[in-house]
Amino acid sequence: MPKKNLRTIKETLKGGNVKSINKKTLEKKKNAELIKKADANKLPGYHTVKRKGQKKFLRSNQNPKKKDNLDPLWDKKR
Repeated sequence: MPKKNLRTIKETLKGGNVKSINKKTLEKKKNAELIKKADANKLPGYHTVKRKGQKKFLRSNQNPKKKDNLDPLWDKKR
């Protein structure tokens, strides 16, 4: 199972992820870019979801660990 290195660093007022950071490289990316990569199967450990009436969003593949989910917002001080 691929290691999940993304953490959300910016959200909309309703909690939608806008920007994420790669915890390993500290590279920041807009979630729109990450969604395109996930759709092209170039983002191991993540996939996209499209619910009726909503925009497509990025989701980490399921595993038993809760801490490597995209939420909550990442605090560099941790």
